[in-house]
Amino acid sequence: MDALIMCGGHGTRLRGRRNDSSDDETRPPDEVLNIETNDNSADHGDRSRPDNSVTNRSSAVSDQSIIDCEKPLIEINGTAMLSHVANALTASPVETVWAVTSPNAPRTATAVREASRFESIASIETPGDGYISDLQHALSMLDTPVVTTPADLPLISSDHIAKVINTARLNDDNDPTSTMLCVPAALKKQLGVSVDTVFEHDHLQVAPSGINIVAGDTDTVQLSYDARLAVNVNRPTDKRVAEKLCE
Repeated sequence: MDALIMCGGHGTRLRGRRNDSSDDETRPPDEVLNIETNDNSADHGDRSRPDNSVTNRSSAVSDQSIIDCEKPLIEINGTAMLSHVANALTASPVETVWAVTSPNAPRTATAVREASRFESIASIETPGDGYISDLQHALSMLDTPVVTTPADLPLISSDHIAKVINTARLNDDNDPTSTMLCVPAALKKQLGVSVDTVFEHDHLQVAPSGINIVAGDTDTVQLSYDARLAVNVNRPTDKRVAEKLCE
């Protein structure tokens, strides 16, 4: 079974606050980001009020530099997200790992072809017409079943991949089912990370992690409560949560 890392779609840049209509809902909680909250820090006059202008400007510049970078190459604790995902897949039961690139992320495509850190993965170049179109293009070049995962899920491990493969093969090892790995939407909100797609499964609101097994006609939903699978890095706040959980 091969694996595809989707890293060339239109959404290859982080979205900032201006594009995030639910920023208040996705603000990372204090226990994750270790933010100090103290009622005594309220404004009691100019002398007692700390000047955060330099810190705020620095944070804004940092966030902008992140937003301008192609998402697969954004580093989480010093390692590109694409490397985190590729390392998890190469250590899992999958055979060949393919990075699906496109003109939407030219630096990522170049890095996959030329950088020594990506020597363990191959590449499939797609037109960049959208996630589904690019996925179909890549799948047309491989035999199913295939593991698919986005490049913005830096906390996944080889164990996560092994478990979803085992779930797909639960009923018939030779005829695996298509499987979607999801997490409770409430878990993402608890962590303070962005929530984009939500649907109901067994009376529970769930969100796709992005990890799937593309196989036969039968579909299976695998539910996980592992926080590492709930952090898709789509916004600067998501990146900060990922870095805390990655420590």
